[in-house]
Amino acid sequence: MINYFVYYEPMKISRLLIIGVALTVLAGCSSYDEKVDLTAEQREALQAEIIAQEEAIANFDPEEADRVYPDLEVISLARAYQQLGKNGKAIQIYEDFIDEDHNARNLLNNLGKLYEKVGETEKAVEYYQLIMDTYYEPQYLYDITWAYIRGGDRKMAEKYFNAWQLEFHTTDDQTQQAIKRLREKEKEEAGA
Repeated sequence: MINYFVYYEPMKISRLLIIGVALTVLAGCSSYDEKVDLTAEQREALQAEIIAQEEAIANFDPEEADRVYPDLEVISLARAYQQLGKNGKAIQIYEDFIDEDHNARNLLNNLGKLYEKVGETEKAVEYYQLIMDTYYEPQYLYDITWAYIRGGDRKMAEKYFNAWQLEFHTTDDQTQQAIKRLREKEKEEAGA
């Protein structure tokens, strides 16, 4: 006969752990949410758009499409959730569709911007850096520059800002000032 405690207790503990992790993840996602001021009609229209986009993604057939992945539908779905103030759900949607086989620049960039919006600068930098490492797309140089500025990494901000300036033969006073403030802060901390 099997000892009840030895056999069933570990199963209970593992179930409780799984439930705890799931609740933590769900709580984390909702912590990104924000209150938005929408009319009942606007909320209803967004809910209808969400249903339509979820259906389009579920029924997406690459054989019938001129593209391999439903990026446009994913972006529309995530934006609808953002408009409802459900940033956690929008983040989850992007992350669900980004994997080793599919790292579309536009999905990575939108996810980076969303992480910046919710104050997760390190995660934003991670996704912007993935764009740069995988594709080196010059149009994203400005976004990664500001993510590094917000994260307080002057050296990386300067690196990408200089690349942006060289690529587009222009400059930006606001970015220069932000980098200058980071440099001054570094000097202050070194002197203290």
